[in-house]
Amino acid sequence: VADGEVRLVATVALGVDDEVSINYDPEADYLDLYERYGFWDESAVVHTAEVVVPPAELEALLREAEAVVRQSVPELRWLLRHPLWLPVPLAPLCKALQWESAEVAYLLLAALTDQRVLLHSRDPLVAFSAASALRCLLAPLEYSGVFIPFLPAGLMPLEDARTLLFDCSTPYLIACETLLVARLGAVPDVAVVADLDRGAVHKAPSTEWFSARAPPVLSLCTELAACMGDCIRFRQSGVQVACLRFVVDVLNLGSGFLASSRAPADDAARRQLALLRTFADDVTSRCRAKGLGADALASLQRARLQSEGAILADVCDVALASAGEARAERLTADGGAWHRGGQDNWAAGLLGDAAPHAGGLAAQLAGGGEPAPVCRQLRHVYASQSFRQWWLQPSRTRSPDRLQWMEFRAKGIDLSEYVRENRDSLAVLEQSVSQRIHDLLAKASVDGVERAAPQEGDPYRREGLDK
Repeated sequence: VADGEVRLVATVALGVDDEVSINYDPEADYLDLYERYGFWDESAVVHTAEVVVPPAELEALLREAEAVVRQSVPELRWLLRHPLWLPVPLAPLCKALQWESAEVAYLLLAALTDQRVLLHSRDPLVAFSAASALRCLLAPLEYSGVFIPFLPAGLMPLEDARTLLFDCSTPYLIACETLLVARLGAVPDVAVVADLDRGAVHKAPSTEWFSARAPPVLSLCTELAACMGDCIRFRQSGVQVACLRFVVDVLNLGSGFLASSRAPADDAARRQLALLRTFADDVTSRCRAKGLGADALASLQRARLQSEGAILADVCDVALASAGEARAERLTADGGAWHRGGQDNWAAGLLGDAAPHAGGLAAQLAGGGEPAPVCRQLRHVYASQSFRQWWLQPSRTRSPDRLQWMEFRAKGIDLSEYVRENRDSLAVLEQSVSQRIHDLLAKASVDGVERAAPQEGDPYRREGLDK
């Protein structure tokens, strides 16, 4: 649009009888621009066509909305970068998985360990919300693979979609329509595939190491089970806190899962890591004593940090081999009881009303024995791109505000209360931005445009979810 005139400008030269086609859907008929809009004039330099121009009121409204959004850039940037902000509710994801804590934990671990994850549903809103929610639950880590919150069935040719989903060599988290899966005729065998309409999750062969009954995942399932269960018992803040506590305890080598486990393999991993750090400290001290400059010492520190993050998974592998993992595969209550703050009734919380009838499992859990190692499952997280990228960015990931929750145990911080306070602050900021848009729409008068208000009982309505 220029000077009140709408023009279609070609990016290449057009000759006599040239045809320009547009395509709205792979299965639709091509619409010839000549037949639809007019004809080409051989003598004209700029070829024009008649198009429907939007009402002037609508154009003015959009320009005003753009100005409001530009004014809100600082607030929007803060929201988008804050790891505790939830742009979508968590209920659609949990409900689609039939409130099963083990399935939520599995998808979380799949996203944390560089798996290819495909979510599909007949409802585009459910697919989009589930993928976006799963990505948010990785906080404070950031997803480093290919992320497509919603892939429409007609967005690309079928062969391109097949190449993306079947032949992609990098991890991805993609949500799509079930229609696209039906057109493909199959799902990738090597991918984690969740049918959100049926609540069925196809587990990838590369995730055989996952166990919801072994630490540390057991502790996550226990805490999730207490705040899911069904739509009545569901607490969004509880799910967010449970996942945040789990990820933080995975990352925190000083007071997290690895530091608190009593399993022989985990003890061996701690000893090897301590030896490596002692060696690195000794090298740094010698370099400093030799008068190495500040820049060189900073480079040495970065290299030390990079090497430590890169070999952490290998340290776990060596520790498992040296401790004899086969002798430590029995279920124990160690990980789950510690993760819930020392509660010793974690088995009852996990099993619920079925606990009295689960004598075999309960007896095995309470029977003591050698604890199962947490490094057996954690080593897959430590080998992931997301972990290594986080590990190598101390200025961003270990900033004072984020260290508040990273060191919540040492600082005596109630993680649930801390998350609630942050969510309240984020909600105020979000409401401020939303109010500007609503005030603009309230004053606007656009003929033929109706604004639909959220309906009571809408499961995606934020106010209803918070209640």
